[in-house]
Amino acid sequence: MKTAGSTLPLSRRPPRNEHSLRVEQVQIDCHENEVPAFAAAEIDRLYGHLYCSPRYFEAASAMAAASCYVASSDGHAIAVLPYRRTRDEVTVVSEYLTLDAAEIERFCRHMFSRYPGVKRVTFPKLHANVDTLALPRHAMVCSEDMVVPLPPSVKDYENAVGKNMRRNIKRYSSALSKAFPSYRYELYLERDISEQDVRDIIALSCMRMKSKNIVPRFDDTEIDWIAAFAKTSGIVGLARIDGKVCAGAIGFRIGDSYFMHVIAHHPQYNDYSLGILCYYHTICEGIARGGKRFHLLQGRYGYKYRLLAERRDILHLDVYRSRVAALASLAHIARKEAKGRIWLAKQWLLHDLEHKEGRGYRLLARAVDFLRRAKRSKGATD
Repeated sequence: MKTAGSTLPLSRRPPRNEHSLRVEQVQIDCHENEVPAFAAAEIDRLYGHLYCSPRYFEAASAMAAASCYVASSDGHAIAVLPYRRTRDEVTVVSEYLTLDAAEIERFCRHMFSRYPGVKRVTFPKLHANVDTLALPRHAMVCSEDMVVPLPPSVKDYENAVGKNMRRNIKRYSSALSKAFPSYRYELYLERDISEQDVRDIIALSCMRMKSKNIVPRFDDTEIDWIAAFAKTSGIVGLARIDGKVCAGAIGFRIGDSYFMHVIAHHPQYNDYSLGILCYYHTICEGIARGGKRFHLLQGRYGYKYRLLAERRDILHLDVYRSRVAALASLAHIARKEAKGRIWLAKQWLLHDLEHKEGRGYRLLARAVDFLRRAKRSKGATD
């Protein structure tokens, strides 16, 4: 069975040759019920993503009491994967990591060998090409990571975004300065970041979410973590008018990658595209500081493409011990497939439909936009 959004081969591919199976003398160690202290730095070095970093508060919580798989070659770690095990399943704790098919297969085969009762290995959120996996699997796109590859210089980026974007940035900035002479945009790094400024930006984000009838995602634990982590790895852009924070962006650096975590502006300034200005200036600062990528994370919005983001599909991947184990899990697979298809349909309606040509598509897009505005209007009046 193979569909556009999923893969579950029901016939085995030919095994790789004996030379490839020797896998370069890789040593594998598993630390049961603990993630060793050295793992944090290695995970950041190997995968370089905020959402799988042990410094990310959700990842740190998920790793508590987890076990850890470490594959090494020539004394250097080549894979570090925290995981949890139930009676018949192993689940990788780290999310948004990038793995090649050979590493996925090595991990899965080791788990099946180590735990005879395990029938399935699950990667909840993974960036990978799984087409060459020999083991039976089911994969479904479940999210995306919008990534801006950063050029060597700010000038290169300015040229790449095109004339329209450059003109709009100048126009928005000029209009703000004309309407609000006290307007200033400033960037702060790590120790220079004020905790109050961070909390002000988060408050603006909560205000905007409520105005769209969305329950704010921030709780005290996350807010405290953002304020503390910004002091060690943060990049914060602030727009002020009359000394008050009216817009801002909070990002973090992991290795040579930046990650936009919070961005918001006061609804009073909707006509000035402050959100785009925050994105643009923060990305430029990341380039100036030698970053290689700027992750704008989930949400395939048009403005992210205009900022030159490229979409990386994130998969939910289940790998099975055998064809028999896969066939015995058809109900599980069907539920995952249905959930994934619903998510993909929603993304198509909300984000991809507006780029389609044709009268029928335009009418459908207007209907979706009407429903979206009605929902936001209801949220604003509640």
